Amino acid sequence: QMVESFNGWVFLILFLLNWAGGAMYAYQTIFNTVPWLNKYGIHESAVLPTRVLGTFVSAATLLGLYILFTGPMGTWPYFVFMFLQSIIFVVVGYSTVTNSNASKLEGVNYTAEAYIAPAIFTVLNGVLIYGLGDKIWSEKLKTNSLSNILLLLRDYIIF
Repeated sequence: QMVESFNGWVFLILFLLNWAGGAMYAYQTIFNTVPWLNKYGIHESAVLPTRVLGTFVSAATLLGLYILFTGPMGTWPYFVFMFLQSIIFVVVGYSTVTNSNASKLEGVNYTAEAYIAPAIFTVLNGVLIYGLGDKIWSEKLKTNSLSNILLLLRDYIIF
């Protein structure tokens, strides 16, 4: 049943890879914070903001675990959020690694991981959105044009 709910093994495996990557970052930012910061040459005073970040990653990881066991029906907000978050992080990560003052500080060791990992997550989430499209989009969204989707967003989110 789990395999069927994810449209076969390929999309289930992609979902699990995406989830495992998020779980790894959740663990590192909440439970392994100081060694993770040290890896990048970041001062231990960054523990609190790093753990704040970890709470968001952990929440997404827990939601992903829920989706794994209940199925992806109607979960488009989760997948769209994950896609948008990762694509934004590609831009922010690249800019931070290549152009920020922080990356030039003595001892700081920012790496391409800051934009390569989110790029991989972006591709995974894009493929999942496409491959699970028949499951994740609500009936209202599946049958409507872009203008109707914007009206739906207005009705449910803005007002």
